[in-house]
Amino acid sequence: MMDLIWKINIERPLAYFKSGQFVSAEDWKHKEMLLSKDFELIIGLQQSIYIQVGNLQYEIQPGDVLLIPPGVRYFGYYPSQKGASFFWLHFFPRVEAVTYSKEKLINHLMASEINTHKAAINNSIFLPDFFRVTFTDKPFILMKQILDIANASYYSTFAVDYLVTELLIELTEQYQKQLLQSTTNPSENSQKFAQIVEWIRVNIYEDLCVKEVADTFSFNPDHLTRLFKKNIGMSTIKYINTLKLKKAKELLCTTNKSIKEISYELNFKDEKYFMKLFKNYEGITPSQFRDAYTHTYINTISVDPDIPIPSHLSHSS
Repeated sequence: MMDLIWKINIERPLAYFKSGQFVSAEDWKHKEMLLSKDFELIIGLQQSIYIQVGNLQYEIQPGDVLLIPPGVRYFGYYPSQKGASFFWLHFFPRVEAVTYSKEKLINHLMASEINTHKAAINNSIFLPDFFRVTFTDKPFILMKQILDIANASYYSTFAVDYLVTELLIELTEQYQKQLLQSTTNPSENSQKFAQIVEWIRVNIYEDLCVKEVADTFSFNPDHLTRLFKKNIGMSTIKYINTLKLKKAKELLCTTNKSIKEISYELNFKDEKYFMKLFKNYEGITPSQFRDAYTHTYINTISVDPDIPIPSHLSHSS
């Protein structure tokens, strides 16, 4: 399965089944399960979760995505620490999922006449069993929206179905970009820039400034900013602030930390500055952002509460 990925048709929206945000107790291990027709998607939030799927063992860390297909037994092979957490989501494809060649997908993505191959990939999502998302803000927010809508008794079940489909499209988008990047040979300049961006990501919880980043990589601050504008269309400080605010949104969505605690954790100079910056960038306050997603199911006992499969999804394909 290493060179095969899942191809799931989305010409009709994927069917939502159940979901939650799990927070583990001390020495918790995932119970043994076998899915009948649904897939389970797990996205790591805090610390590590250890799950074996068939004969393969995975350590799921924050930002890791595990897609578990039906018909394969899976279970926790090692206990997690208290507070380890992840999003979990069960969904049904409307059309039977099939495996697809990773090489074939790469060829479609890299083809010079990509539009001639668009029909082959435009109507499906493509995901491996396991990969790490590069940018977690959109998947985390979409999962939070799914939890909110699923527990808000919307008149139409399609509301959450479309959100699930949007989440899988976002994950596919990030996975495809990773595939393309892995097949190209970056220039020395692009490699250097990638190192700078990665260094900022790793140190995003620190009190970063443009001069510190420039000095670390022996750049002139103005030259560094020109480099950022050329590569990603924004200044160095805007990129730093954007990344910090992405982390802030993740913390607002996935923790109960106060605005002041989040501001302190991300090394903003004070709580008021953080709130002002958030409002300038996002158009709403941190509290308004958090209050938008109130209907969230968080479980600490069982990752998979017993919910009967809806009758319209339980029949044979």
